[in-house]
Amino acid sequence: IVQRRAYSKKGRFELTPFFLTGLNPKFVGYLGGGLSAAYHLRENFSIEVASSLPTIGMFPFYSALVYEVYQYEGLTPEDVDLKQMDYFGAVSAQYSALYGKFDIYSILLDYDLYLTAGVGFSTTKEICTPSREEGCTEQPVAGLGFGLRAPLTNSDYLKLSGNLGAGIRLFFTERVGVRVEVRDIVYADHQVRNGAVTTDIRNTMLLFLGASFLL
Repeated sequence: IVQRRAYSKKGRFELTPFFLTGLNPKFVGYLGGGLSAAYHLRENFSIEVASSLPTIGMFPFYSALVYEVYQYEGLTPEDVDLKQMDYFGAVSAQYSALYGKFDIYSILLDYDLYLTAGVGFSTTKEICTPSREEGCTEQPVAGLGFGLRAPLTNSDYLKLSGNLGAGIRLFFTERVGVRVEVRDIVYADHQVRNGAVTTDIRNTMLLFLGASFLL
């Protein structure tokens, strides 16, 4: 039995480029990428800054349910549910709750399970009608007649968000490994359209998969 850690994270930086995808795309799904930088204050505690890549890091899209409901029922979800997050950033604390080793064909791989929680901000795009509303320059969604634009008010464009998640960190060598994490990004949102206001607490569940490098 090998009890000693094969590597130490304490006092080191961890850099993780990651791929992301949405896990609960009821109306809006996501694909994209981002970057995480963490400093490990202790073996089991670290501070992390994570961000999707600005302008190119998020690729939101409407789920099949949106099109099915429109095609067969002639309905669309609430306007607020069609809004799309196009950026997120967060500062989080990580706590490694469990540490262990995998023995795969006589190769020992160190891992730790961790929890993460923090605060950050997100930006969104809202639906609009092409050629009728200011700033609505994107192509309409096929069959739905909606385009997208940045909200006209800064308070609606930039939102304070909370972040909760859990993941596993698996290292193949002292410096190189992988991370798999599920993170829930939560923020309050609203949409004003034709004098009607719809509100919602948005829970965007994302799966992160990345390569980690200890520096």
